[in-house]
Amino acid sequence: MISSIRSLINSKFGAIFALLFIGLIAIAFALGDVSGSGNFGGLSGGNVARVGDRNITLGELNDALDNRLRAERQDNPTLDMVSFVEGGGLDSTLDQLINRYAIAVFGEEYGVAVSKRLVDSEIRKIPGAMGLDGKFSAEAFRAFAQQIGVTEKAIRDDLTQNLFAQQILPAAASGPQAPDGLVLPYASLMLEQRAGQIAALPATSFLPTRPPSEAVLTKFYNDNAAKFIIPEKRAVSYAIFGSDIIAARAKPSEADIAAYYKANASQFAASQTRTISQIIVPTEAAAKSVAQQVAGGKTLAAVAGELGLAVTTTANVTKTGLTSSATQAVADAVFAAAQGTVAKPARGKLGWTVVRVDAINNVAAKSLAAARPEIEKELLKTRSEEMLTEMTAEIEDAFAGGATISDVAKQNGLSVNTSPKLLATGQDISNPAYQPIPEMQAILPAAFQMETNGEAQLIELVPGEKFAMIAVADFEEAAPPPLNGVRAIVQQQWALSEGAKAARAAADKLRRAVDGGQPLPAALASANIQGAQVETLKGTRADISREGQAVPPPLSLMFAMKKGTAKIIQAGGDRGWYVVHLTEVVKGDASGNPAMLTARKQELTGVLQQEYAVQMIASAAKNAGVKKNEDGIAELRARLTSRDGN
Repeated sequence: MISSIRSLINSKFGAIFALLFIGLIAIAFALGDVSGSGNFGGLSGGNVARVGDRNITLGELNDALDNRLRAERQDNPTLDMVSFVEGGGLDSTLDQLINRYAIAVFGEEYGVAVSKRLVDSEIRKIPGAMGLDGKFSAEAFRAFAQQIGVTEKAIRDDLTQNLFAQQILPAAASGPQAPDGLVLPYASLMLEQRAGQIAALPATSFLPTRPPSEAVLTKFYNDNAAKFIIPEKRAVSYAIFGSDIIAARAKPSEADIAAYYKANASQFAASQTRTISQIIVPTEAAAKSVAQQVAGGKTLAAVAGELGLAVTTTANVTKTGLTSSATQAVADAVFAAAQGTVAKPARGKLGWTVVRVDAINNVAAKSLAAARPEIEKELLKTRSEEMLTEMTAEIEDAFAGGATISDVAKQNGLSVNTSPKLLATGQDISNPAYQPIPEMQAILPAAFQMETNGEAQLIELVPGEKFAMIAVADFEEAAPPPLNGVRAIVQQQWALSEGAKAARAAADKLRRAVDGGQPLPAALASANIQGAQVETLKGTRADISREGQAVPPPLSLMFAMKKGTAKIIQAGGDRGWYVVHLTEVVKGDASGNPAMLTARKQELTGVLQQEYAVQMIASAAKNAGVKKNEDGIAELRARLTSRDGN
């Protein structure tokens, strides 16, 4: 119970919104993937459910499944639709769609305001709806909708549902805090300590002495085929290029260099800068007084100190720059003064300025020949960036128009290479010595997100510098290999399975002996099991509730037992069994730990808020009325879980 409660609490309202699928459009934003739906199930007509007077179509559910799978693949690139659906993905996605519709129906019925203007404001935040000037563009929005393969109405409906949820759920979840009478027992429970004895019975201590018959091995393999599935493999065609591909074309001519020199003549003309020290005073009289004192032998810093001011020194000031930061009058005065003298006081933007010219720096004019390397480097850089941007845009347009990677590579003088069929990790299981190129670290994640119909895609390897055109050349879906190819491994797993069965029988016998009053060490010694041993284990409930920390199964089991009893638990993976004997229970008391009570109060309050939101959604669904098309759902499930595609 404790671990279940803690797992719900990640943020105040984060878990609440997790109850609702964030939607087709939002998922596309999150993935940065605005390609159309892959339509895994091949169904688009008919309805899968009805919420109130609104239908959820098979096509809508199909698209939602497609996008959910894409999202899951961000963390698990080898996940396929079959495994996703078999793991509950179809049911949870449908439930989330129903929840979204139910909340929207409830909101409309009870007057929650989601106006067209509010939806319009959300649309204006969509990155794909921005024009080249960074502002909203109706044309860009329509192009974005077309690119992701949905209508404007679908986008608006999706945003409307989100806006209803954002208004209704936080309000529903803003209930009272957990009562103190509930907090203290819960917090004390976290401090409870338990200790016991653990006997580990490894499966290897009970391995069969004879190999299995062919019939037995075949049956074991067929019954456990899922354990031997090889993840999906993909062969990727790729063509890598960078700025070097257009370096020759981007090289400026002599005429280009001369034109740049002429257009930027002021940049290469003779110039003068000055290093100045200055103070600013409020009146002309004060400025003249300062100038006279400095002319009489005082330093500008000394005079400024007497006035409670500080001197500001600036190096390499140009006349244009000084005109901009001060005024024309100040600039004229400063650049008319000789080095080491005080310029005639002049009015600046903040008052009257008194300036001492500390140094005059004359920069000679730069001839075309002298400036040539600098200009050539600048033009080459600018043109390379422009041409590379233009080239990548042309490639993306070509792919959008149906061009193949071979076509585009040939047009740009690039060679196409194809990898062997690789796992998402980059391994070639047919060749353990294979080492993928370094670029595969970026290519493979993108390739495993792509469709397998040969469509090509352009990806960045190094932002703005290096790119790759990629396409899936071939693939093998996740499937178990032929028995003969993994016979030795299957036989080993069969032996462990048989050993685990015998280990369970032995563990159950030990449990009965301990429950009958015999100490666990004595019972284990009498059984004479090779490799088995007894260990002492202890911990608190807090130990089994820490997120991200692996908890030994026997320790978790001890907190579901009565003192003095024994239970058995599997070690997992046919590795054997444990016999757990709980010998000690020490109750916790958190009454003297205010910090812990405060933390637990926050946790339980979050759980209550989560429950309020759950009940709100359930009530909204009940109020609207939900009917599922079970036949349609079953048909979609059958198609999605058919590995042969039939």
